[in-house]
Amino acid sequence: MRSVMSRLVDRLRLAVAPHVFEALYRSAAPLYDQVSKFFFAGQWGVWQLNVLSYIEGSRVLELGYGTGDLAVEMCRRGYQVTGVESSPRMHRIARAKLRRAGCPATLLVGSSAVLPLADECVDAVVSTFPSGYILWELTWREVHRVLRTGGTFTVVLSGELLPVDHRSKLLIRFHELVYGKRNITADIVWPDVPGFDLRHERHANEQGVASLLIARKCP
Repeated sequence: MRSVMSRLVDRLRLAVAPHVFEALYRSAAPLYDQVSKFFFAGQWGVWQLNVLSYIEGSRVLELGYGTGDLAVEMCRRGYQVTGVESSPRMHRIARAKLRRAGCPATLLVGSSAVLPLADECVDAVVSTFPSGYILWELTWREVHRVLRTGGTFTVVLSGELLPVDHRSKLLIRFHELVYGKRNITADIVWPDVPGFDLRHERHANEQGVASLLIARKCP
């Protein structure tokens, strides 16, 4: 009976989860900040900031900037930020947020597979909690094209809460229902694009752990 229930839960997860995630980038985009903050106990934004440790240089491209929180933070730290986002709704939210913050980032609506940028024009590329575009071969070829030699492409793949209190334990159970118990990042098959030196790292704090992929463009 337990195995039957597990299979039913897995089928429900596979059927429903993609539509929920898609809605957060489209019709439900205005709820994105509140949802990510609540269901990850305020760690979503903390995990995003891990990419800052790997930026060398001032020119940064963010793929999938979402509602713009990371772009605002990078601008405040003096980086020259360009962003590419496929969702027009997210773009509008991010543009308004950066305008209120007085941040001069260049935000574009477009595809990571066809970046409207010149060759080797950025020092670093970052992406946090990306959707399926991160697995496209064209994405990686375009990142390789626009990134200077020696620059890094840093991706926050996922974050996991630690069971430090009652709330986090409940949220962990909810995450297991949505994502399953398996290690999602361990199952990722990356496109075979030459020209990058890849490594994985995990960044932990008292409340959770972020999984990162760091790709440095080889000479």
